[in-house]
Amino acid sequence: MVIIMLSKNIFSTALLFGLSLFTSYAANASLTTVGDLIQVSILITEDNNDCSGYFGQGFDNCEITHVPSPNTPIFAEIMGKFGLDDNGNIENAFVAPSQASDWNFDVNNQTNEMHPGDNETGQWHYTGTEYPGVSYWVTKASNDFILHWMIADNSDNRATCASSGEFSINCLSLAVSVTTGAWTTPLNKELSHISFYGNKCDNNCGPTTNVPEPTSIALFALALLGITARRKKFTL
Repeated sequence: MVIIMLSKNIFSTALLFGLSLFTSYAANASLTTVGDLIQVSILITEDNNDCSGYFGQGFDNCEITHVPSPNTPIFAEIMGKFGLDDNGNIENAFVAPSQASDWNFDVNNQTNEMHPGDNETGQWHYTGTEYPGVSYWVTKASNDFILHWMIADNSDNRATCASSGEFSINCLSLAVSVTTGAWTTPLNKELSHISFYGNKCDNNCGPTTNVPEPTSIALFALALLGITARRKKFTL
C-alpha cells in the first residue's frame, strides 16, 4: 500500500513558516513549497526497507524506479546510507566514490554533525563532487519509509504532481538535484536509516539547485505534527 503525503507551505519568516506547516499538515494539503522548489514526499508502508525488496534486492542493486509498473526508467541509483543497528551502533554503507565525509547533518540544535543518529527530523547537506547533488532521499523508521524529492515550482509541475488523479512516472521524472534537504520520519518514529540516490556527473558537475535552509521552528513543527497523509497509489 502506498500513501501519498505532501504538504504546502510558503517560506516568509521563521514564525510564519512554522505556522503554515502546522496548518497545512493538519489540513492535509498537497505540497511543501521550499523557496522556488516543491518538496514531494511519499509514505510507503511495505513492511520492508527501500533497498531490501522495494527498490531492489540488496544495497548495491538499489535504485529509484516506478515499482508498481514493469520496465520503467531508472531515475537514480543508490549513493549511500547512514543508519544504526539494533544496538544503536553506526551502520553505514556507500557506493564508491561516495563516502561518509560527503554529507553532514543538522540535528538536535547541532550543526555539521557527521551522522543523523536516530533523530525524527533534521537537515542534510551534500558536499561531494562526484555527483551534481542528491535526486531522492529516503527516511526509514519502523516498518515504513518516506521517499522525498524536489521539483521546480511552476503550474505545470503542480498539475503533474498534485492533481486530483493518482501519482505518475511523470512526477518522479521531475526530480532536480539538490545539495541540501530536510527530513521527517514516518509518524515521527526514531530514524532507522536515511539513504541517498543520485546519478554521477558525466564530466564536471555543473551548478546544482540551492534549497533554502528550513528553520529550526519549521523542524519543530514537523516534530510535533508527524505525518498526515492521504491515501493514493502509483499509476502510469
